[in-house]
Amino acid sequence: MQQLSTLARQLAAVLMIGGVSALAQAADSTSAAPVQTVAAAKVTDDATITSQVQAALQQDKGLAAVAVSTTAGVVVLNGSVSSADAAQQAVKLAMTVPGVKDVKSEIKVGG
Repeated sequence: MQQLSTLARQLAAVLMIGGVSALAQAADSTSAAPVQTVAAAKVTDDATITSQVQAALQQDKGLAAVAVSTTAGVVVLNGSVSSADAAQQAVKLAMTVPGVKDVKSEIKVGG
């Protein structure tokens, strides 16, 4: 009878350890999901920023050919414009878009 009681306690201990292990694995899998969601949201924000900067530049005929890329809220402008004033205007327009942290201009004047 004592052996049966000891066996029952050992079995209960094994089941509890297995349950704790399963709970730990479940917690790990749920904590990974928000990180992926945040990363996806960041990409969407960059894409939205790029689209909004492009739309702003399209409003000015002299800036329509400027290419835009965005990484982590930092906008990079590429292309060529007719004047230094136009290049500065492109930077100013990009800075007005919500979510833009900085603007790097690689715009060439002339040519």
